[in-house]
Amino acid sequence: MRPISLLQSTLTALELHRQKQAAFRAQFGPDYRTDLDLIFTNPDGTPLKRNSISSAVSLLFRRLKLPQGASLHSLRHTHASLLLADGVDLATVSERLGHSSVRVTADIYSHAIRGRDQEAARRWDTLMRPNGGAREGPTGVN
Repeated sequence: MRPISLLQSTLTALELHRQKQAAFRAQFGPDYRTDLDLIFTNPDGTPLKRNSISSAVSLLFRRLKLPQGASLHSLRHTHASLLLADGVDLATVSERLGHSSVRVTADIYSHAIRGRDQEAARRWDTLMRPNGGAREGPTGVN
């Protein structure tokens, strides 16, 4: 397992899901599988099959009229690409994805971090201006 940070909105959605599971747990009684303590299950608490998850996601994507070939893995790729394009550092995204190294992430997602040369030049210019990059300390003295 790999811990990742989740926002409160995600935690709230997961809590609502747990409440729905509690209703199934009550319905199935002692036959409900609680030994694995899974988050996403069949109504009786048994693990979902990978192909059923992929099928459900594919059906949802078709309903949403997403491009053919979009998959559950596409969501992971989009997540990483958007984070990198928005300036989240490579090491953080790599850790979030569980890649074995930052190099793996860079090799796969280099498209999302290209084209930032203009921003780098602007930042460098700011840093090189007299007092341009200096930040005041807690006492107001540089």
